[in-house]
Amino acid sequence: MIPAGSLYTSPLERAFGRALVVIVAFLLLPAFTQSALAQTAPVSAGAKTSLPTAVNDTRQRPATLLVPEATQKEFATLPAGKRLKILGRLIRNGQPDAAETLLDAAPFTGKFSHNRNLFMRAMIEHERGNLEEAIRIYREVLANDPKLTAVRAELARALYDNKEDRSAAHHLFLLRASAPNTNAQRTFDAAINAIEARKTWSFNVWGSIAPSTNFNNGTSLEVINVGGLDFEVGNQAREKSGIGFRGGGNIGYNLRLRKDLSLIVSSGTNLVQYDGVRFDQTALNQTALVRYRQPKYSVAFGAVATQGWYGADEFIWSVGPQAIISYLVTPKAQFYTQLKHVWNRYDEATYLDGWTSTATTQLKYAFNENTLLFAKAGLGRTETQRDHLDNWNGTGGAGLYHELPWGLTGFAEATVRYSVSDGDYPLLGEQRKQTRVTGRMSITKRDFYWRGLAPQLEYTYTRNFSNDALSRYDSHGLALTVTRAF
Repeated sequence: MIPAGSLYTSPLERAFGRALVVIVAFLLLPAFTQSALAQTAPVSAGAKTSLPTAVNDTRQRPATLLVPEATQKEFATLPAGKRLKILGRLIRNGQPDAAETLLDAAPFTGKFSHNRNLFMRAMIEHERGNLEEAIRIYREVLANDPKLTAVRAELARALYDNKEDRSAAHHLFLLRASAPNTNAQRTFDAAINAIEARKTWSFNVWGSIAPSTNFNNGTSLEVINVGGLDFEVGNQAREKSGIGFRGGGNIGYNLRLRKDLSLIVSSGTNLVQYDGVRFDQTALNQTALVRYRQPKYSVAFGAVATQGWYGADEFIWSVGPQAIISYLVTPKAQFYTQLKHVWNRYDEATYLDGWTSTATTQLKYAFNENTLLFAKAGLGRTETQRDHLDNWNGTGGAGLYHELPWGLTGFAEATVRYSVSDGDYPLLGEQRKQTRVTGRMSITKRDFYWRGLAPQLEYTYTRNFSNDALSRYDSHGLALTVTRAF
């Protein structure tokens, strides 16, 4: 999960409290299209659908239809595809009770029957406004088979209606990858934009229990040799293990200046707590951006500020400009690029004062309706008051997200970071060169959730290679947490 933070003061609320709130309707295609309903196995693997409309229906509801016994018997004799079409039409036209009566009279049997019956039940509950129950059933069907795009589309609509925007956007991106035509792609784009547009305020918190074998990235050495002499490694530099807590939160405000232009401000905190105050870490982050957004791309410019504490004392503050660019290359592929330059000032270790510039990019590729691929790269430069602390660094990595049956989602990521100092490192007599390899794997139980949060167990392994013996270390870590991106 990506950490975020939460600091909010009343001046911010007063400054934007009277701002115009623009809520954009969720304009999508009609529910469960005729072609999806007419096919023999509409919720089988590979089924295609368009996302239903999520605008509030202010039209007068039709009178309730009663289903005579003779009609029920005749319905039971129809082919499965035609029965699905009739049920879908009744539900879309505000007759969930009639659809339920027919479904009870003639439930589906044979291949795909379990998922079909559940899917119709979910749509009936959705039409009645029982969103939590509808979401639960949709997720149960996807837990059985994550390739069912018709079900995923209805789930995305229900999540949107229930204001679970982050999860809804996650499913919409997957749906866009499997859209059968450009009209459907535009539909999903409009849905994602509608979610972004209506999120005037955003708030998020996260936390995890995090056991680690080396939470301070310390060395396992007790003695190092320098020029033929042995020296003992101090206690604070030695690796330490324990069970800690990692968490944080954030709050943000999106002020729509006009249809394609927004002012975004946010504030947040990240916390790391292990083994007493000495190794505790706290970071406060503030961001202000002006963002220009178009259907295929967005560009944001602004500033970022960070204050950091290590233990009980203030350690660092930094401030500087940043730019964030997002570009939808194809319906399946999206690039994110961040450029940032900050000036660093340290409270006591003033020899670290200087600046850091970074350029990072990530490609997110939706391979199909239940698989995402990630690739990332970055380049950075840090300058301080000491040549041996000035360095260049580069990062590369790849990841895979895949939804499995049984309601499980797997994620795996590998990252490599290389850095080299400008000057000779003390006691080393040469430039310090480091290669840090990080592997991360997580498993999420999608159909076991509470209030839009699903449990996630994450394992992380880090190995740092260096020509400086004191900088070599490895670490195993676990984190039990929750996520909304499922």
